[in-house]
Amino acid sequence: MISRRALASPLLIPLAVAALAQAAWGAEELITEFPLPEKDAFPMAISAGSGGGMWFLEFFINKLARFDAKTGALDEFPIPSLKSEPLDLAVDQEGKVWFSEQDVAALAVFDPKTKKFDEILLPDTSIKPASILAAASGMIWTIGWNSNMLIGYDPKTRKFIQRNIPTERSNSYDLAEDKKGRLWFTERAQNKLAMYDPKTDKFREWVVGGLAQSPLGTAIDSSGGVWFLVMVDNHLVRFDPVTEKTKLYPLPKNMGAKELAIDSRDNIWMVMTTDNKIMRLDTKSGLVSSFDIASGECKPNSVSVDSAGRVWFTGSSPARIGYLNPKLIGEVKTNLNLKIKPAKGLIK
Repeated sequence: MISRRALASPLLIPLAVAALAQAAWGAEELITEFPLPEKDAFPMAISAGSGGGMWFLEFFINKLARFDAKTGALDEFPIPSLKSEPLDLAVDQEGKVWFSEQDVAALAVFDPKTKKFDEILLPDTSIKPASILAAASGMIWTIGWNSNMLIGYDPKTRKFIQRNIPTERSNSYDLAEDKKGRLWFTERAQNKLAMYDPKTDKFREWVVGGLAQSPLGTAIDSSGGVWFLVMVDNHLVRFDPVTEKTKLYPLPKNMGAKELAIDSRDNIWMVMTTDNKIMRLDTKSGLVSSFDIASGECKPNSVSVDSAGRVWFTGSSPARIGYLNPKLIGEVKTNLNLKIKPAKGLIK
């Protein structure tokens, strides 16, 4: 295992700070967008940190960035490894920011207190790490999408564990952790939902009904339900691990919903990249709503909910971040007695 350490000097963008602060504290709108200084930065993988800050990766310019929603300040930190191709990001319980580096086969961590990076090469440098998760136990988990490998890293011992996903060539992504510490993810190439229990060191897999549904996105609700998308049939799915039954929620016609986030009320939020929309499933009513992003050119690719309930997203065309304020939507109420029957054989 090889580790690289570096001290990062934040690049504070004065013009961006002024513009972002004005946007942040201007008239409140349903969706607020903040253009980034470099229009080709390709921001992605956004997540809330401590103190109201939002962390995100800038893929094409190889930077980790933090936007302060309170002050409008934007800090950018160059990643030590050149062309690291950072893909996914997670904030641990200490406030440290972890991300996967696909091109250099490494996990990286940034400490906001010391402003230092640490890059830890994977035991097998042919692995390309994708989705990353900071578990409640302190373990950091990632998936090598090209290697069919689930990888755990213990920051205290600085040791790795590696586990082969049972189904070959699974092309797995989208890690989520439930209250029992079990890890859930989707196997896009093999049409499966999967779970790994670190306590028992065992996997379980469930086949998603229908051919080549390309399941993606994983989120866990307050009752332990596992949510994911099936792209081909255009449904949002809730899987109950106790009963092993599913419920289907048909989505409006769109050009491809992408990624999931869940708020404190168990509402499911999605971004629709080609349609430039944010979509919400109100799980209490079963109703789906979509909201146009004002610029019309955003192409959102990542979504996250902060502690205030705001739904943040990153957009690539041109580079920007933004948020939707659900408080300006109001509550969805209906007197309809909606019942959605699970499709037979959706999970096997």
